[in-house]
Parts: sequence; structure tokens; C-alpha cells
Amino acid sequence: MMKMNTRKAWLAATFGILLLGSTAGADSRVDRLYLAGKGHIPWQSLSPEEQQVLQDYRGRWNEYDTDRQQRIREGARRWKHLPAEKRHKVEQKHGEYEQLSPEERRRLRDEYRRRHSQDR
Repeated sequence: MMKMNTRKAWLAATFGILLLGSTAGADSRVDRLYLAGKGHIPWQSLSPEEQQVLQDYRGRWNEYDTDRQQRIREGARRWKHLPAEKRHKVEQKHGEYEQLSPEERRRLRDEYRRRHSQDR
């Protein structure tokens, strides 16, 4: 009888430790399931290459709606396939854009939207 109680206690303790140890993992799984249910792309589901390219978005990734996540992800795919010289050119243009005033940036964004809305 004593052996049976010891065995039960040992099993209960082991089971409790396993449950407690998996709590952090369960929380992240619940978060991923919640986001996936809303159509979001969980950060953890991105490939290591995508995570590397998108590392600047990591802290805010789950705040974006699905459409924005898809656009950002597609941009990462295009970036990955750009030849090195084109990447360099894009980085230069981005640096120039960063130097513009907020008004100049707004004007360029509006112009870009007008051009691309006509293409559709």
C-alpha cells in the first residue's frame, strides 16, 4: 500500500512539473493559434531567412493586419531575389528618402499612389 501511494505521488509530481514546464510554450502556442485564427501570420511561422530580412519588424509584427503582413512578406521575397547591384541602388534611394522633409516624403508617397492607381 505504501509503495502505491509513493508511486502515485511521484507520478503526480512528475506530471505537475511537466505541466508547469510547458506553460511558457503553451502560452506561445495559444498566441500563435489566436493570431492564425484572425488570419495573422505568426512571426514564428516565418522562415529563418524571412525573419532575418524582416528583423526590423519583429517587435511590431503581430500588431499589423494580415494584408500589411502579406505586403511586407512579399517585399521581403522580392528583396531576396534582387541582384546585389539593384539592392545597393535601392539602399541608396532609401537613404536619400530618409533625408527628405516630412512634406517632401508625403508628396512623393502621394505621387507614387497616383501613378500606381492609374496602372490598375
